[in-house]
Amino acid sequence: MSKVCQDISNNFSDIQEYLITEPSQVIDQFFKYQKHFFYDTCSILHHSNASSNSFIIDFLANQGAIIIITRTVLMELSSNNFEIDPIQIEYFRKINISGIPVLLFDEEIVLELIKESLTITVEDANQLLGFAVKEVSKFKTAINNIIRVMDPNLKIKILNLRPGSQNLYEPFFQFARSQKFEGDSLAEELILILVIVLTKIPFGQYILISDDLRIRNNVISVNQYIEKHHNLRAPMQLTTSRLVYEMHRKQILTDENEMIEILSASSNGNINVFCMGEEDIQLVKKSFTKEELLSKIISEPNFSVAY
Repeated sequence: MSKVCQDISNNFSDIQEYLITEPSQVIDQFFKYQKHFFYDTCSILHHSNASSNSFIIDFLANQGAIIIITRTVLMELSSNNFEIDPIQIEYFRKINISGIPVLLFDEEIVLELIKESLTITVEDANQLLGFAVKEVSKFKTAINNIIRVMDPNLKIKILNLRPGSQNLYEPFFQFARSQKFEGDSLAEELILILVIVLTKIPFGQYILISDDLRIRNNVISVNQYIEKHHNLRAPMQLTTSRLVYEMHRKQILTDENEMIEILSASSNGNINVFCMGEEDIQLVKKSFTKEELLSKIISEPNFSVAY
């Protein structure tokens, strides 16, 4: 598998004006909002290609949302030819016009966020990072591979209960990004690490906008970890199917053709969802055509979509 990502896209200047990138402004804006939406690559691609995406933007605006794009997600958006597609740039332009702030989040800035809001030593912050890395690396995917190949000295410090007072956030996240490969789950896994660290702060909600159901078990596991150790449940995973369900429920989107169009942007075939119907006693995974799913959303008041 070839490495096809770089930290800064060749046409970054085309999208930069629609993002908040200066670290002090990122920190300031982060604490002004209660709901933090981490936008995953797959959903950005899906939503930017939906001609009815103005309804998605309206929904996010009504949530009082702030959107976070991590550096790794931005790398994925430019992975094909080291340039971000004009379709995605236009989508961020529309989000910018709506007034929703979009933060470009170099993952290592999370250390400054917790130092800003907690009385915490760098060693304790490093230990928190180590706990998060160990939790996410147990999935035996991207983060596990990164731990396996990183410098042994850095590995020992991150996984040690006494990691020392040297900042480990910057070397860890920078090395992780340097190991980014096409098709891996690194961006999502780094977001899960960020959410574990951030939920140490008794503030805010964290939502992961992602259509990748392959990471659902990871998200559930992280929710359980955070509930046990930080007394919160996070992140909530918001798929396009759940988004359409919520937009219809809140009367933001009622036109059936536009609902179908948004669903079609996220899937070429049938749509897999985790849902509950009138006779279900727990979430079940079901596959629907777009028309079948839409019919249930519109016509069955006891039907709900979780993912």
